[in-house]
Amino acid sequence: MAVDQDLRGPHLLLAAATEVRSWEGEISQARGRQVRWVAGEYGRALAHPDHPLGNDADAATLFRRGPVDKYLELAGRGVLRVRAAAKAQSSDHSRQIRIEVLALLAKALGVHADLPPQPDPAPKPPVPKRARSLLRTSLQELADHGDARPGQIRMLAIGATVSDTGARSGELCAWRIEDLAPSLEELRIVRRPQGWSKDEAYVELIALSGLSRAALRRWLPERQALMERVRGTTTALWVSLHANHRGDYPVPPGTPLETRGLFRAWTNAVDQTNREMAGEPSWTPLPTRMEQLRRGVRPKASPAPWYPDAERAAQLLDDVAARGRELAKARRSDEPGTTTEHEARLACRKAVREAWAEGIEHVVQLSTLVEAGLADDAALAAAGWEPALLVAIDRAMGWGRPSKAKAV
Repeated sequence: MAVDQDLRGPHLLLAAATEVRSWEGEISQARGRQVRWVAGEYGRALAHPDHPLGNDADAATLFRRGPVDKYLELAGRGVLRVRAAAKAQSSDHSRQIRIEVLALLAKALGVHADLPPQPDPAPKPPVPKRARSLLRTSLQELADHGDARPGQIRMLAIGATVSDTGARSGELCAWRIEDLAPSLEELRIVRRPQGWSKDEAYVELIALSGLSRAALRRWLPERQALMERVRGTTTALWVSLHANHRGDYPVPPGTPLETRGLFRAWTNAVDQTNREMAGEPSWTPLPTRMEQLRRGVRPKASPAPWYPDAERAAQLLDDVAARGRELAKARRSDEPGTTTEHEARLACRKAVREAWAEGIEHVVQLSTLVEAGLADDAALAAAGWEPALLVAIDRAMGWGRPSKAKAV
């Protein structure tokens, strides 16, 4: 939608910001907040006595070099803040964000922006292998503490999976129960590298370490307890620990974490844990920035499809059904635990894993296994399904697994 060129000054900047934020697939939530911030800040600059323009400035004038430089100077001094801050001046990183956003606003208005050049950002050194090893040792020590609180358990699960996958915060927040392999041995991740468009994203499967699997087994029951007051279906892997609000509406614990909430949750949990664990023989303080966990991680990954191929999915489900029937038959025999049952378990687990890797939904596989004769938790566990994940799938569906639904 074109921006109304009859608008002026702050109103024109806010209209341009609305247009930029509507560019689905190009603008992330984080960038959208930055766009709104810069548009509002530049609008306040127009009312400042040191700025050469006023509230009647048009699109072409707003993005000339002189007015832009003055806005950046005022913003850098911190005089355009709505609320007072402990640190008056802003950082070079904030200046870079402002310039990037000004280019987007000018694009939305269809005008040329005469912006100051930006130096190439210095490359961030990867975390050395020794340091990453110490971080994993600290996570393992936390895992060995049986009295960890929910926030620490969630922190452990996040930290372990990030150190396995190298996931960004946005990728973390996008994880759903469906992205966990039935056995919790792998995880599906949609990679969205910084600066890439939505069309350039791709899907990978990454093997999880024993530490991550153990952490997820502890987190999933905590997650279940947190969602007692959440209505309807819920599929997000990471959820909040405490009640919060969105605008004027209160939200209960157990609602999905967004990127800002994830940052706060990680930092608070790490700060508290570092204080409590200080002095432990093998404890190395965890970093308060998650980026330090993921830098230097080069996971072995295999590509995965965005959506299942219909023909291949049908073949894989047929295989799941056949292997499920064989396992059900072996479990009904008078000699459980035999070589025959062991081989049937392995064959069924392999079929289940391949179907998940293709992108076949958990509930579809579980329906197939129920019809094959694997109708209870013990039977499904024999087929490779982690019990804690089965409970999470019940909650994610809002009405329970097919096995439970049929029993009603």
